[in-house]
Amino acid sequence: MLVVQLIISLLFSHPVSSILNDESKVYGMQLNLYQPRTTDSYVRYYFKNGDNSTDAQVEVMTESTICYRFWILQHRNILPFLSYAYSDSMDNAFLFFQSLQTLDFYYNDEKEYSGLVIDDTLEVWHHHCAVFTHPTYKIYIDGKFGTEGRLGAKSAAIPLNGSLYLGHDQDAYDGGRDPQQTLTGYISQVNFWDYPLNEEAIASLSDCTSNHRGNILSSDTTPMETALTDVSIVHISHFCKSSDKNVIIPSQMHPDDANRFCMLSDAKMFVPRNSEENALLSKESEPFSALCEGNSYRLMFLGATDAAEEGVWASFSDGQTLPFTNWFPGEPNGDRKDNCVVLRRSDPYWADTLCSMELCFSCVRTHLDYLQLRGLCQTVEHETRFLLDGYINSKPYFRGYYDLVIFHNGDKEWMLMNIHTNTTFASLSFLKNSEYPIGRHTWEIQSPICDYVSGNQVLLGFSKCATGEYMCTDGSCVNRSVRCNLRDDCPDRSDEEDCSIVSFSDRYHNYRPPPGEAFGVQLKISPVVDLIRFSKIDDINLAFHMEIEVALVWIDRNLKFKNIKSEEGKNKLSEEEVEGIWKPEIEFLNVNDGQLQLLKSGIYVRQVGEADPPFFTDVLMDTIYQPESSRLVQREQYYASFNCYFFLLYYPFDTQTCQIIIKMASADMNVILLENASVVYNGLSELPKYEVQDIEIEVKPRAGYGIMEVTFALQRRYSLLVLTVFLPTFLLLGIGYGTLFIKLKDFDTRTMMTLTTLLVLYTMFDQVSNDLPDTAYIKMVDLWFFFCTFVIFSIILLHIGVERLPAGLEDEEELWTKRDRVSPASTAFVSGKMNRDGSRLKWSGIRVLSFFRTFVYPTIILLFGISFWVVILTAGKI
Repeated sequence: MLVVQLIISLLFSHPVSSILNDESKVYGMQLNLYQPRTTDSYVRYYFKNGDNSTDAQVEVMTESTICYRFWILQHRNILPFLSYAYSDSMDNAFLFFQSLQTLDFYYNDEKEYSGLVIDDTLEVWHHHCAVFTHPTYKIYIDGKFGTEGRLGAKSAAIPLNGSLYLGHDQDAYDGGRDPQQTLTGYISQVNFWDYPLNEEAIASLSDCTSNHRGNILSSDTTPMETALTDVSIVHISHFCKSSDKNVIIPSQMHPDDANRFCMLSDAKMFVPRNSEENALLSKESEPFSALCEGNSYRLMFLGATDAAEEGVWASFSDGQTLPFTNWFPGEPNGDRKDNCVVLRRSDPYWADTLCSMELCFSCVRTHLDYLQLRGLCQTVEHETRFLLDGYINSKPYFRGYYDLVIFHNGDKEWMLMNIHTNTTFASLSFLKNSEYPIGRHTWEIQSPICDYVSGNQVLLGFSKCATGEYMCTDGSCVNRSVRCNLRDDCPDRSDEEDCSIVSFSDRYHNYRPPPGEAFGVQLKISPVVDLIRFSKIDDINLAFHMEIEVALVWIDRNLKFKNIKSEEGKNKLSEEEVEGIWKPEIEFLNVNDGQLQLLKSGIYVRQVGEADPPFFTDVLMDTIYQPESSRLVQREQYYASFNCYFFLLYYPFDTQTCQIIIKMASADMNVILLENASVVYNGLSELPKYEVQDIEIEVKPRAGYGIMEVTFALQRRYSLLVLTVFLPTFLLLGIGYGTLFIKLKDFDTRTMMTLTTLLVLYTMFDQVSNDLPDTAYIKMVDLWFFFCTFVIFSIILLHIGVERLPAGLEDEEELWTKRDRVSPASTAFVSGKMNRDGSRLKWSGIRVLSFFRTFVYPTIILLFGISFWVVILTAGKI
């Protein structure tokens, strides 16, 4: 097989002969991947005592160090590195093996679980060392300390009279081997010491700076028995070199498309770094001359192009300047016109050419570069891994870490096959022979696999994308967070396709509420009422108009969600999804005259927990959230008028308590439970006429249904009303009172002023009353106006009564006051006062007015004012 020959030619420099101190033997077992696994290929050694020795002659090892180096070509569930048995009962005296991704071992037939997760990539040399000083052990991986622990075996003694197998697991002394528990690959530098090796020595072995051989056994110098095994000798530095794999792609493409293909294959366009690589590429390209032959001398693109500076050639993939060139004499000759490098057809030289041409090319990968096949039922992640490898039917094929292979059948079809059982599981057809299976495609099942039967159409994904990434349809990779973010991030825009959020179960019903936390427990819904803004408070119609949003939050345990974002607003369900799920319904019980308008509604998904860990077989690679990690949020925004029964006794020093009553109408409280209700108001607290205060929400049962009562207080802002109502009326009252000081003879002036004041007062009273609803009870402002009207009216009556009194000396009071320096009050109407000539004074109008303006009206106004404000203050309204 070409791939095996190529690997051997790269790895090994000369056949087995005498070995130098800085050289090691390499044993290659079962290198033909297309042959069934067998126990006939082995490397074996019998220790010198053998089966016929007596116990006295047997050498015993109590302390030891065991090291080995290996290179895996193909994985199995169990990969044994070496096995030592000295009897059928002690078949696992020493056994080191890799189980999936962990290293485990046996010591004196006791299994030890090291728990070490080791590198499971193929085609790379690894070095392991185990140091045993009973009852403890230490494990070193690639020269570094890995773990340590206590041995379970009671005895430390290991008799050296048994059989040692490399790359096999013995289930009995020199027997019981299983073809499925063998090594496919290379093993070297197997060494046994009967003493503990220190860390410095182990590190020098691992990093290829020394070749310290075991004093008990060394696979380099100890004569090992081999069968169906390739044995070669290499310099120890070989183990620490990278081994890149170069694969020719016999499909003609533009350089940009070629570079993209290599990138999608987890590789780079190949450009030789030295003369050896260049010669090898030229030799490998010979079988593809007919497929890749370009115009004239051109054969294939190399991964290099002319840089921004003329004459500076750099790698197409990373822009690094080329360390090596191999130009044909006279090349490059295209100046700025020919900017791409090609390998010539008939010789190993280079030339420059137009980048607009289509030619074959080559991709190079490391051991860390692989693709993954998703959509089947592999049990462990690295079972999905495939390597871009050699050629089948003149096409590169993809070799699985285990026993699967994807190859071209030569007729526009790619096959997924088990190379050990020779079973074709699936096929993929293309219209063009040059297309490759990278990306997401629909395969046809040919033989039963997983839960699929022959004839099924199955969507499989094949790409380099890591499990935590999203694979575009064309095989390119983007971060999962950009999936369905309303922006094209994939080159083929597939990240914005099929962006439904809800993942329905097969038995979902949208006509009934989802179950609660446990059987028989109600579904819990958390309401949040957002009072957005008050648009109008209508005192006359006893109502208020406002915009309100009701958000209901619940868990639907029958649903999963895909690709939701941390921002809730980006997770809006489509109309089809909204129709498909169950959603709660509400009613407003105190809407005024049916004035209710639904402005907008939507159902969103709120992320409250972490997504499920990505699963390595998921072909769609969506980010899935379980019901416990998400919440459904229904948001409905309304504009409505609500009734509010205003109690205006203390107007304008009143505070009104209003409510919004919301009923959960979907189901009664035996099915739905309202909890953790909250109310939010972020609008202005000081409205033009009112101040919003004390907003609360309470959940109550009513006729078996859950009721939410949102209560808030509207305290009237009375400062303007004091200026526009009380201050003017107080001034009018003062004007009426002031007419008592007008001369008695000016009756017309006194009556006109009081009548005008009374008229103005009534007009104000009527205007204020029109701005208030009709009530059967008297309001405080009414009492104020009634009082002011009564005072003005009584003054009018007083003026009429004074006019009907007998005539008197109008200036008598003034003269008396000046002479005796007494106040008008002392000369008030008192029976029995004497005139200057000794006679009694008659009743007079000036005396009556003086008495009323001095005693009666101030007393009345003072008493009413005190009573009025005491009522207001004791009511707690201001």
